[in-house]
Amino acid sequence: MPDNKQEMHRRNAVCTYCGITRVPLERGHVVPKSLYPDSRKTSRLQLITVPECATCNRGWSDDEAHFRTVLLLAGEPNAPAKELWATKATPSFSQKDGRRRVLDIYERLVPVQVENIDRHMIYPGEDERVIRVIKKIVCGLSHYHGIDSRIHPSRVFADVLRYPVPEDLWLEGTFHERESDIFRYWFRSYEDASEKELSSLWILTFFDRCTFIAVVDKADRPTSRTASGVGGLG
Repeated sequence: MPDNKQEMHRRNAVCTYCGITRVPLERGHVVPKSLYPDSRKTSRLQLITVPECATCNRGWSDDEAHFRTVLLLAGEPNAPAKELWATKATPSFSQKDGRRRVLDIYERLVPVQVENIDRHMIYPGEDERVIRVIKKIVCGLSHYHGIDSRIHPSRVFADVLRYPVPEDLWLEGTFHERESDIFRYWFRSYEDASEKELSSLWILTFFDRCTFIAVVDKADRPTSRTASGVGGLG
């Protein structure tokens, strides 16, 4: 019996993200494994993987590290976020590129007053690198759930969730989680609805507090969605 990597290569000879063929494929993590502290990396944790080429797999690493730091700073941390900050994020600032990473975050901090106290806030939805990772996750999940593959970044709109989701819409989709206090998500596929202009709709929550919404347009529809701070996959 072939191992998982061999089986993935045999059945999926195309990179999930860029569509390149006839190259060795790797098992890439859809949700960055760096979001999981060591205490959660047990045998029961099944991280979602998809086939991707080495270029795509390596190409996310810098943005994913930035993504992790931004999420950990956005709002009040829960238990896994606190552990991750102490054991992974903080030590990373002492590495070779640590100073650059700190400066990247510093440039994103916005001075505000909360109850007459001076504070600094960070806004994930206005960070194009954060949005780039959200788009990557949605593209990977879309492939994993058999909805769509090789999605061009121009087809994806992503932002923080700014308004409540209607209860009847929740009922139309399905909920999933990979350690619910670290990452959980909901999606609705519209591939069976020919009158819809969408391929799928996604809501992703990280660490119980950072929630994003993403819309994937159908492949044959010209995309005109725009939003401040939204970056592409490339």
